[in-house]
Amino acid sequence: MTLSDSAIRLLAAFILGGVVGLERQIHGRPAGLRTHILVSLGAAVAVIAGVQAEHSFPGINIDTGRIIAGIITGIGFLGAGTIVRHREGVGGLTTAACIWFVAMIGVLCGFSFYALAGIASVAALLVLLVLDSLEEKMPVASYWMLTVKSRQKPLEAFQKECRQILKKRGLHVKSSTFKISESGIELSLVLRAKRRKTDFGAAEIIKKLEGVTSVKWAHRSGEW
Repeated sequence: MTLSDSAIRLLAAFILGGVVGLERQIHGRPAGLRTHILVSLGAAVAVIAGVQAEHSFPGINIDTGRIIAGIITGIGFLGAGTIVRHREGVGGLTTAACIWFVAMIGVLCGFSFYALAGIASVAALLVLLVLDSLEEKMPVASYWMLTVKSRQKPLEAFQKECRQILKKRGLHVKSSTFKISESGIELSLVLRAKRRKTDFGAAEIIKKLEGVTSVKWAHRSGEW
């Protein structure tokens, strides 16, 4: 492999990794343009080094399959660093997938499979740009956590009253927990809405119930 051939492979990894990274950068994700380019370039460098070593040292058996496996393992740890779990759910999964994806693009460029790398990059952009807007229009269920604090009153009656309000607003109660203390009742309800966005008016109605002191509404991940 000549130096110019290696440079072309690295340039392809730079461009295709940068295209995916630019989309992440524009959307303000933690891993942006530079990260994706470096991941793609790093994967391409590893493959190129393996290919060149195999040609330069005929007596040494270089297993390129192990090189690819090592890249996949290493990128897995890097991608895990972009995944963040918070009160509202889990974030960074798409960015982690993009990091893994551009590493594979780098591998393809390292082997000079430019056509396949280009097609895969176009497919990734379609997923990131087109399906993002399409997902917002799909009737996908969403999950929410409603926490209601109320002064002391019969728990069963209060819970039944809340459930009736939620049912009328199209919200299904998946599960519920409660705490009873001297200050009153804290009722936590896991809700499922039929769409990605839900009806926050239900919380306003519950807030007006007699004895209610506070209402908190938070989005939850689909693990419920």
